[in-house]
Amino acid sequence: MAYRLRVSDRATQEIGEAFDWYQEQQPGLGGEFLAALDSQFRSILLMPRLYAQTQPGIRRALLPRFPYGVFYAEKAGTIAILAVIQTSRSPKRWPRK
Repeated sequence: MAYRLRVSDRATQEIGEAFDWYQEQQPGLGGEFLAALDSQFRSILLMPRLYAQTQPGIRRALLPRFPYGVFYAEKAGTIAILAVIQTSRSPKRWPRK
């Protein structure tokens, strides 16, 4: 099944903030973060049920190299990216159903 990808406003904001932070640390590192994120999005689209559920209906895929989790839900042919959160953040910030 071919899935459509939809990125929430919250996730878009979190991705932008992470990109900016990594770019400030080292020029080009923000681009590497985006490349890792894009690769993980492709993996999620190919095998959405591969990653563990954090609660019913919400899964989390960890980024390689960067300490971020991609939280998403699969609904009617769409993968909804709910949040992209740094793993050191409190689970209270994780998306809930």
